[in-house]
Amino acid sequence: MRLSKEIVKKQYSADNKKHIIWIVGFVLMCAVLFLVTLGFGVYDISIVDAISVFFNALLGNEVDPRDYEYVWNTRLPRAIGAILVGAGLSIAGAIMQNDFKNPLAEPYTMGISSGAFLGATLGIILNISVIPFISNSSGIIANAFIFSLIPIAIIVLISKFRKLSPMSMILTGIAVMFLFSSISQIIMVTAPSESLADAYSWRVGSLDRVRWGTIPVMLVSTILFSSALYAFAGKLNVMYVGDKSAQTLGENPTNIRIITLILASLLTAGLVSYTGTIGFIGLVGPHVARIFVGSNNRYLIPASAAFGAAFILAADTVAKVSGANGLPVGVISAMVGGPLFIWILIQQRKNVWT
Repeated sequence: MRLSKEIVKKQYSADNKKHIIWIVGFVLMCAVLFLVTLGFGVYDISIVDAISVFFNALLGNEVDPRDYEYVWNTRLPRAIGAILVGAGLSIAGAIMQNDFKNPLAEPYTMGISSGAFLGATLGIILNISVIPFISNSSGIIANAFIFSLIPIAIIVLISKFRKLSPMSMILTGIAVMFLFSSISQIIMVTAPSESLADAYSWRVGSLDRVRWGTIPVMLVSTILFSSALYAFAGKLNVMYVGDKSAQTLGENPTNIRIITLILASLLTAGLVSYTGTIGFIGLVGPHVARIFVGSNNRYLIPASAAFGAAFILAADTVAKVSGANGLPVGVISAMVGGPLFIWILIQQRKNVWT
């Protein structure tokens, strides 16, 4: 008996080391892609020269003004934004999949992204701002943030009056998603061509709008809400045993589900308000991370964040060199994420939720 305990303990320690190694590997991959993407874009500069500009500017050395403008002021904030968006949406997807024990749960299927798009559409096409007396661009961001929280607010409100199962919450989110999408489509039908192009770009998701001025808000919200969600990792692990068993262990699964869902929604809203609805990353990121580190949220959350960041960096690198003027990153992430998700579902031969 004592020998078997020692074996189990050693195996547990070995598994934890493997998980940490995979997380470090994802982080290193993210760091490499971060440097590589600085060399891609409309402006012609090699990867080596772009990296040199980055480090020289970082150290305060003199660099060519034109190189500085394109690398430091354009590509660098875009790369940082890609990291924040990939990490944040992947964490939100991992949390939602855990909350509902459903592999399809993510910010898009819960209606958060469609709510943000509706808010942005009202600002772009109809010039309607929920918060008056602010500029048009700020009004669009404010609209997107507020409307992205409406689907979760509806779910939480219904839960106060009637107990909803996890599946009922997902179906409610999907219903709100279709409702908001249909309203957005009606508005877009009557839109002039200029506004329609802006709305379409916002819908598919793009990092073009990320600048140094938007990074602080995105960074603070990502760190704040991601840290708060990670603090729930232990409680989220308990929920794998089911609601009734979790209650016998002293946890309130309904409260945990609602609190983490709100935090994940705020995390998502703080990102998609600036970038639009970048799809599939909240779905694919957690699934890929589970393959390598399992379902323990103490490892799954950071692994999802690191892989999600690397995924968006790679997708944005391809997007910047696709076509004459590049493509929105949401187009590339969907083209890659869709087949990748299908492959994961086909290869998945066991239950990864336990």
